Amino acid sequence: MNNCTFTQNECKQESTSTWLIAVMQFGLKLGFFKPFEKFNLKMKKVTYSVYQKLIVTMMSVVIGCETTKDINEKLAIDKLAANMFDMDSFPDQSQINQVLTRFDSESISQFRNIHHDLFMEHSKSVNSSNTVVVDCDQSGLIANGKNFELAEKGYFAKKKNQKGYQLLAAFTGQQSETVAMFLDSGNSHCTDHYDELLQSILLKYKDHLYNSNLILRTDSGFGSTENVEKLKKITNLKFVTKAYSTRTASNLAKDIPYSEYLQADKAAWVYEIPENEGTRYIIVQTLSPKGKLKYSLLITNIPSSEMNAVDIFHFYNKRQTIEAFFKMVKNVYHIKNLRTSKFYGIYGFLWLVFITHNLISCFKSIILHGTELENIGVKVLVKTIGNIKGYVKRTVDGIIVNIPPLTKLARLIADALCQPRYEQLVFDICKQT
Repeated sequence: MNNCTFTQNECKQESTSTWLIAVMQFGLKLGFFKPFEKFNLKMKKVTYSVYQKLIVTMMSVVIGCETTKDINEKLAIDKLAANMFDMDSFPDQSQINQVLTRFDSESISQFRNIHHDLFMEHSKSVNSSNTVVVDCDQSGLIANGKNFELAEKGYFAKKKNQKGYQLLAAFTGQQSETVAMFLDSGNSHCTDHYDELLQSILLKYKDHLYNSNLILRTDSGFGSTENVEKLKKITNLKFVTKAYSTRTASNLAKDIPYSEYLQADKAAWVYEIPENEGTRYIIVQTLSPKGKLKYSLLITNIPSSEMNAVDIFHFYNKRQTIEAFFKMVKNVYHIKNLRTSKFYGIYGFLWLVFITHNLISCFKSIILHGTELENIGVKVLVKTIGNIKGYVKRTVDGIIVNIPPLTKLARLIADALCQPRYEQLVFDICKQT
């Protein structure tokens, strides 16, 4: 039942989401879902197992469901997707909600372990011999309802007097992989779980750390003197962070002549203070749209022989990748629409999102490698290619999914899935017919 092939022949019959089936079959071939079979949750099986309900939740992420209710509309019609996991039909939203509300602290530990094991087995960054850059940041999730557990008032960008949660994450932008994650109340600071976050990162990149090929990039929330000292004590770790206080940069800049600055960008200049025991301090002067000079301080231990002050300025600004990731998970995977009011239910769902995102990244790096879709954004994959229908033909030898090449994107995804070269990788996903 799981052996699907793809063609571009036109026909009219049972339809399926080409994107969903391709990603889920890829996961099956990879053994990606195996760890979920042993997921321990005190819940009796009536029609669907806990494993099947977890898989359905991951499918809802792949297909871009905005709420749990969307499962009834977006997934319910896809019989093939259900059949791939030994289901005749999909559980409805109430049954998925039931699973989410049963999650507890032990469930979160299981998800964290599953994420780690899958990451170590399939991560492109872990298996890379190149330098890996990991970004750390925190983003708020607003939850104003009275029944949201542990929701507290805190800082939410461009939103005042809101309640909710803080999502702390580590992310590697070059490979687009989620590295670690913690959820806490809205009034928590990004450094509340910093030690645990560092431990999780270093555990995954032991070899990179040993070879001085790991760089940590953090914003000012992590840039206190205490945290900088903490990073300096980690042997072979390279880091770039913005100092917590802007006042320090302003005070240092008072005695520096304008002529001493190097122009780094159209409205930005840098000045490097003489090195102090291997730690470099770079003052950044920026001109605001209103013509006001502002100052910040970058702190790094990356040698000047590898990056000069201007290079460090541009390298630090590339941490936009994690900011773009937060924007994407909120608007494409729709994590801003909290699936339950239970804290551990929200936490568990976020772990499923982070794990599913890594599956999609793995799919892109293997199945879409060398195609025009290799560098396309997740938003287009989920929201546009996710709507491309394939037509199902069931035979005694397996299932053929016909993809009519009605649009350019339909032709591109069909070409990517129908390449015979993937048979050589033992995925056996597609055969041209």
